[in-house]
Amino acid sequence: MEKEIKTNRHRLFSKALFKQSCKANGIMWGIITAAVCFMLACVMLISGTSNISSVKDGVQTTIIEEIIKSEVKKATVKLYDGAIEGESKFDVEFANKFNELNTQENYAKFMKPQVDAKANGEALVTAKVQELLVPAVTEEITNEITARVQSEAEEIRTEVATAVASDMASEEARNKIAAKVAAGEDVTTATNEVMNEYIASETENIKSAHIEKATQEINTTEHQQEVGARIFSENKDSYTNQAIEALKDELAEITLKATKDSEDKFKEIYVVPAYTYAVNQVGILFDKNGDETKSLYSISMVTINPNGAVSEQYTKNNEAVPGEYIEDFTSYMLADVNSYESSTTPTKTLSEYIKTTDRTNTKVSRAYNATSIIIASTMVGEEYKQKIVDQLADYKVSRETYDQMGFNYKKVKDISYEGMLEYQDKFNYQLNNLPEDIKNDSVKYKEAYDKIHEDLKLEVAGSLLDRLPQNVSDGISELGTMDLYGLIVGSIFFKMAGLLLPIIYVIMVSNNLVASQVDTGSMAYVLSTSTRREEVTWTQSVFLIGSLFLMFVCTTITSCICFRIANVTTDLNYGKLVLINLGAFLTLFAISGINFLTSCYFDRSKKAMALGGGFSMFFLVATMLGLFGSPVIPSVVRISALNNFNYVSIISLFDVVSILKGEYMWIWKVAILVAIGLVGYIAGAIKFKKKDLPL
Repeated sequence: MEKEIKTNRHRLFSKALFKQSCKANGIMWGIITAAVCFMLACVMLISGTSNISSVKDGVQTTIIEEIIKSEVKKATVKLYDGAIEGESKFDVEFANKFNELNTQENYAKFMKPQVDAKANGEALVTAKVQELLVPAVTEEITNEITARVQSEAEEIRTEVATAVASDMASEEARNKIAAKVAAGEDVTTATNEVMNEYIASETENIKSAHIEKATQEINTTEHQQEVGARIFSENKDSYTNQAIEALKDELAEITLKATKDSEDKFKEIYVVPAYTYAVNQVGILFDKNGDETKSLYSISMVTINPNGAVSEQYTKNNEAVPGEYIEDFTSYMLADVNSYESSTTPTKTLSEYIKTTDRTNTKVSRAYNATSIIIASTMVGEEYKQKIVDQLADYKVSRETYDQMGFNYKKVKDISYEGMLEYQDKFNYQLNNLPEDIKNDSVKYKEAYDKIHEDLKLEVAGSLLDRLPQNVSDGISELGTMDLYGLIVGSIFFKMAGLLLPIIYVIMVSNNLVASQVDTGSMAYVLSTSTRREEVTWTQSVFLIGSLFLMFVCTTITSCICFRIANVTTDLNYGKLVLINLGAFLTLFAISGINFLTSCYFDRSKKAMALGGGFSMFFLVATMLGLFGSPVIPSVVRISALNNFNYVSIISLFDVVSILKGEYMWIWKVAILVAIGLVGYIAGAIKFKKKDLPL
C-alpha cells in the first residue's frame, strides 16, 4: 500500500482523466477538425482552379511585356543617340580634315594621272596622224619630182645627144658596128642599131640622174614636214578622227588606267587620311575602352561600318549590308577639288552638304537600321535571355515562360524601330515648336533641347508602370510579383480563417478541462480520488496540446493533397506547407497556453472564457485588421495605419511571408510563441496547484 502511494506521488499522467477528456471533447474536436480541413480544401482547390491565378498571370504577363519593351526602347534610344552622335562627329571631322587636305599641291598630285594620260594620248594620236600622212606626202613629193624632170626634158635630150655622139666616136661603138656588119648587116643599119642602143642607155642614165638630183633637192625632211603640215592643216579633222578610230583600244586603255590611278590618288590623298582621322575622333569622343561608352562607340562603328569592318553584324542576321557611308560625299569632294581649275580658293560644298536635311535623313536611316539590328540580335542571344530571366526572377518568369512571350528577332527589331520612330518624331515636333526667343538664345535652346530629350526618353522608353502615378505603379508592380495563391493559403487562411474554429476549440476545451470542472464542482470529485493536482494539469495539458497537434496533422495531410491537385504556380511547396502548418500549430499552442492559464487561474468558467477567449479573439481580429496594412497587401489598396494592429497580436509572430520566401526569420518568432505557450501552461499548472478550490 505504501509503495502504491509513493508511485502515485510521482505519477503525472492519468489515463482515466485523459479518457474522460477525450470522451467529453472528442465530438467537438472531430467536427472542428473536419470543418477546418473542409474549408482548407475548398480554399486551396477553388483558389487554385479559379480565375484568380489567370487574372494575376494576365497582369503579370502584361507587366513583364511592358518591362521588356521598355528595356528594349531604353536601350534603343540610348544606342540611337550614340549612333547619331557618332555619325555627326564623323561627318564634321571628315569634312574638316578633307578641307585641310584640299590644297593646290594635292590638287596637282591628284591631276597628274589625268595630265599624263592626256599627254600620252595626244602623242599617240600625233604619231598615228604622221603615219597616216606618209602616203599623201610621198605622192605629192613624187609628183613634184616628176614635174621637175619633165620640165628638164630639152636639157635631157641635149645631154643625151652629146653623150651619144661621144659614145659613137668610141672604139667600143666601132667594134659593135663592125660585128654587126660581119654578121651580114649593111653599115648604115648596123650604125643606126648601135646608135639607138646608146640613145636608150644614155636617156635612161641621164633621166635617172636628173630624177635623183631632183629627189635630193625636193625630198628633204624639212620639205616633207612642210608638205605634211600643209596636208594635215587642209584635212585636220579627217586625219585626227582616223587616228583616234585606229587607236581607240589603246586610248581607252590609257583612259581607264588614268581613271583608276586618279581614283587611287584621290583615296590616297584625300579619302583615306580624312576617313582614318574621323574614325579616330569618334573613338576619342566615346572613349572606346570605357565600360559605359563602349556600346556607344560600337553602335557608331556598326552604323558607319568603316571599310566594311563590321559587315558581319549585318550578314549574321541575314540583313543587307548598307552602302559605303561616305558614298554621297564623292561628288561634293570632287567639286571642291576641281574648283582649283578656275580659282585658287577651293569651294566647301562638302561642309555645306553635311548640314543639309538630306544628309540628316541618311544618318537617321542608317542609325535606325543599325540600332534595331544590334538590339534585336543582342536580345535573342542566349546570354542576354538568361540575364532578362534573372532580372525578372521576382515575377517567377522561367526561361520557358520568356520564350513563350515571343520576343524573337523580328518582334524585338519592330519594337526597337517603333521606339526610334516615336522618339524622333516627337523630338523633332517639340524642337520645331519651341518659342522663337528660346531658339534664338543658344543657352536656353541647349537647356530646352536636353529637357525634351530626357522627357521623351521617359515617355517613349518608359513602361506602362513608369507612366502611372507612383503609388498606382507600385501597386500594379506588387500585384504582378505577388504570390496570390500563397497569400490566400498562407496569410489569409492559416493566419485568420483557418485559426478561427481552432481558437474557438481552444477557448471551449481549455475552459472545459479545468475552470468548468472547478465551477461545477466535479474537480473536487476528481481530486478526492488518488489523482493529484499535478496529474490534472499535466494530463489536461497533454490532451489539449495533443488534440491541437493531431488537428494540424490532419490539416497538413489535407493541404498537401489539395496542393497536389491544384497544380498552381506559387512559391509554396510541400516543405513550406508543412512549415506553415507547424507555424499555425505553434500559434495555437501559444493561444492555448494563455487560455489554459486563465482556466487554471479562475474558479468561474465565465471569467476564464471572458479573459482567455477575449484575448484570443482580440488577437484574431487584430490580425485581420492588420492584414490590410501589412506588406502582403498591394500598396494601391493597403491602409498603412492598420499595420499597427499587427504589433498587438501574437499571431503576427506567425511569419508566413518569411516561410514563403525561404528565409529563416520565422524561426525566432515561433520560438517566442513556443515560449508564450510554455509559460502559460507552466504558470497555469503552478497556479492551479497552489490555489484554494471552492467547495
